Amino acid sequence: MKKLIDAILNRKKYKSLSWWENFMGGHIDIGPVTLYGENAMHWGVRVATRWGYVCFRLPLRCFGCWWPLYFYISPNATPQKATFMLGKSY
Repeated sequence: MKKLIDAILNRKKYKSLSWWENFMGGHIDIGPVTLYGENAMHWGVRVATRWGYVCFRLPLRCFGCWWPLYFYISPNATPQKATFMLGKSY
């Protein structure tokens, strides 16, 4: 029964996760701003402008470890094409 409930609620199998981390796995769009949750974007924020995108990751706990802050400006929202970047380069 527990496996069925976990599958229905899409609960993750990581130890010591809070309720917030378990249930914020997607993203939220608020106009030109996209807030990413507990997923591959690791609590990232993307802001669309007419010239490109401003992206940064919040230094929060994700998947059981802390991820560093980064900030970049990119024409296509990817760090590979960034015209300006602070933090770890990819």
